[in-house]
Amino acid sequence: MATVWLAVDLKHDRPVAIKVLNPELAAALGGQRFLTEIRTVANLEHPHILPLFDSGEDDGLLWYAMPFIEGESLQERLDREGPLPVQVAVGIANRVAGALQAAHDQGIVHRDIKPANILLDRRGEPRVADFGVALALSAARSERLTATGLSVGTPSYMSPEQLTGDADVDARSDVYALGMLAYEMLTGRTPFEGGSLASVMTRVLTQAPQPVRDIRPEVPIWVAAAVERALAREPDERFPSAAAFAKALVAGAEARPAGSLSVRLVGVAALLVAGGAGYFAWTTAQRSAARESLGAIEALVDEGWYAEAYDRALEARRWLPSDPALAELVDRSSFRVSVVTSPPGAVVELQRFGLPGGEMPEAEQVGSTPLQELRLPRADHRLVLSLPGHVPRETVVSSELAQEFFLFSGLNRYPVEVELVREEDQPPGMVFVPGGEYRLSSPDAPSANDAVTLEPFFIDRFEVTNEAYAEFVREGGYSREALWSDAPAAIRETLVDRTGLPGPRGWSRQRFPEARERFPVTGVTWWEARAFCRAAGGRLPTVFEWEKTARSGLQSTAGVIMPWGLESAATGGGRRANFRSEGPVPVDAYPFGVSFYGAYGMAGNVREWTANAFGEGRAVTGGSWDGPAYLYTEYADVDPAYASEALGFRCALHEGPGDQGALGIELDLTPPIYTPVDRAAYEALLDFYRYDPVAPNPRVDAVDETPDWTRSRIWIDGPAGDSVLLYFWAPRSTPPPYQTLAFVPGSSVFFLETLPDDVENTVGPLIQGGRAVLGVVMTGMLERAWPPGYQSPAPPSVGFRDLMVRHGTELRLAIDYVQGREDVDMDRFAYVATSWGAGSRLPFAVVDDRYRAVVLIGAGIDERVKPTLPEADNVNFAPYIDVPTLMVNGTNDEEHPWLFRAKPLWDLLSEPKELVLVEGAGHMPPVEDRIPAINGFLDRVLGPVRR
Repeated sequence: MATVWLAVDLKHDRPVAIKVLNPELAAALGGQRFLTEIRTVANLEHPHILPLFDSGEDDGLLWYAMPFIEGESLQERLDREGPLPVQVAVGIANRVAGALQAAHDQGIVHRDIKPANILLDRRGEPRVADFGVALALSAARSERLTATGLSVGTPSYMSPEQLTGDADVDARSDVYALGMLAYEMLTGRTPFEGGSLASVMTRVLTQAPQPVRDIRPEVPIWVAAAVERALAREPDERFPSAAAFAKALVAGAEARPAGSLSVRLVGVAALLVAGGAGYFAWTTAQRSAARESLGAIEALVDEGWYAEAYDRALEARRWLPSDPALAELVDRSSFRVSVVTSPPGAVVELQRFGLPGGEMPEAEQVGSTPLQELRLPRADHRLVLSLPGHVPRETVVSSELAQEFFLFSGLNRYPVEVELVREEDQPPGMVFVPGGEYRLSSPDAPSANDAVTLEPFFIDRFEVTNEAYAEFVREGGYSREALWSDAPAAIRETLVDRTGLPGPRGWSRQRFPEARERFPVTGVTWWEARAFCRAAGGRLPTVFEWEKTARSGLQSTAGVIMPWGLESAATGGGRRANFRSEGPVPVDAYPFGVSFYGAYGMAGNVREWTANAFGEGRAVTGGSWDGPAYLYTEYADVDPAYASEALGFRCALHEGPGDQGALGIELDLTPPIYTPVDRAAYEALLDFYRYDPVAPNPRVDAVDETPDWTRSRIWIDGPAGDSVLLYFWAPRSTPPPYQTLAFVPGSSVFFLETLPDDVENTVGPLIQGGRAVLGVVMTGMLERAWPPGYQSPAPPSVGFRDLMVRHGTELRLAIDYVQGREDVDMDRFAYVATSWGAGSRLPFAVVDDRYRAVVLIGAGIDERVKPTLPEADNVNFAPYIDVPTLMVNGTNDEEHPWLFRAKPLWDLLSEPKELVLVEGAGHMPPVEDRIPAINGFLDRVLGPVRR
């Protein structure tokens, strides 16, 4: 097919391999066809695909250049060693499957997967070669190519449809070839060997492969079954994708397909039981397979996939009941739960929280109370307790909370103690919360608050719905004077819907939008919420009642306490609460977001009014669909006459004389005044941010394609011999070189969401509009999380300053990398940041002189992150941003209130500067407001994007 030459790339001073196609193949392909098709392959980026550096035609010779891999081919290794260890074979097959899946996702089928096309570097990592030739050959399937006697593929690895010349060869043909590859790695031979193409074809089309375990019994049943399914004669009987094949190779018993060898083995094993020798051989093989799985189980535990490790460990324990290493893995991947109810005898039903992107497992009954030392996998579980005559109680058992509060304290169990309420004693639609002394425990609650004594109380299980509020309207709730005591007449006149009738602001003719009965009512003021609760026989909850229901008074140093437990990288908050979405959802949409006391929607969906006076307004809390998850812990001072599509409420009630902490909460309403250092001192502070440039040595880890952009996941060398992870979004709507935005996110990327999620939620429309985005996963963010037990340094410490410098250096090294890319226009390069990046990390916008514009969203100076050393104080840097700056904030910002945090920063900024203050908006102004404002500003400063 070709001759391969070792050469030197003079421009980059590196060894390369140049493949020159043989003349007859080049003539059959045609130069233009070859260069057109191989150009498509040049866009393939995956760590296990051998990339294409260059290609061309010279005197009728077609060639392309690739990296020189110092190592060997898989064929050479198989020739030398024969069958590979099972884990090695499965690992190579998985990586090759990932490469194939990346190609298949772009419509490219390799057609010639074989050991000679899998190159192994010195570490044994595989690279799939020759995608270019495969694509060009498939495009040139014609009489002209067939006449040369050349075929697309290698007979021993070709699928049946490929051998018979089927024109509709698709990704399943590569799955077949990968099955062949795995078969040879496991057994040392291919299943259909012959001296000629005709003999190979005959065997492929008429015979079944010899079962893998007949040749090598120690191969785990699920691995053998997966390989044999991949080798099915009919494409529809194979795995539908390379990714599905890879998953089955490691999925254990659940990967066995119906009718496969693994199913037949069950019958064979049953027969062997009758013969002692046969049974002994079979059980020995099972023990061997179980022992071989321990490494994979330990890897799952080390990577935090505890539930999956636990399931695999239980399977292995059937065959290794006394193995100490396995016992340790079971302990590391599980925890113990004790459930006690008063009265006892409640049926306990558990449902495990499923993996992100996966299905939720079915709920199952596990016994009745009291339950002691019930072992569960380290995951979160929704628990339902049912006892006749009593109200069912829901809660979530959180393994993350167990790790911090119980297991490490020596109890080695998670205690659940619940008082069940008789049906006649609990108002419909409410949940019971016990009383006691309570002090606000949210990290963002007012710092100067006293503990209050709460009587036992009831609070709505769900946010008040449209259908419930519609009944209040129909029954004349707006005209019942007793419900509106002390409500100003001028305000009551404004409480009308879009047709001028009394009702929420978004309704029409006193009707809520169609099919939204179970959605939370929104567009209501504090006065309307109070009137509704009064009509229902209750009142608005106090902040103390609301927070106890939501948080149970817990505080954590290891993560953020959410209603369902401790939020961290492992807990999948995206399917527990409605944050960063297009709007509200039904009030019962997130059963795994239930609080300890059984209340839904305490985090996200809509913010909620509370009874308390707060500064000059009323307190709202809980976060909403239009903001990031970390706003759940915030309290905001909101005008009681304000209404929003992101603001609703629930009601509470109690018996007894106590006011439940309905006191007014005083706030210091004096705006702070900050004094920055002078220019000379500022110049001296910059010395702390100097860094030694490091060659980026970029490694593309993954490439994701969407209709709007291409997102590349890239590692570069870091400042301390480490590696830094970055993402680059290249827009599809405009040609390079791109205007590019260096995006610095809010603090949620350290606890609650990944950087890609934050970028695409916050500035995705800017990418759709034609601007590229660079995002850096800095030390401590979710994909580069801190080790267990890490404590964030206090703001006054040297450690805080050093961490800020480290983060700034990681960002600047990433900028060094994109500066070397031909598709980035560094003359139109901007800094865009939200919250954390637009607040305490504001120095990042100043210490690098490559920015031509700065955009700050939800920006402010947070007195809670003070005092700091001068070189880490954002006050000392804000006046020295010397490029055009845009600040986009909301008047009702919970995190950075305008008068006390946002305006002091605005006053420090130097001209030229622009302000967009969105009336009524919270910490993250709505996309319809922020994106046009940012695009307009960047168009004026950097110029419109190219079309």
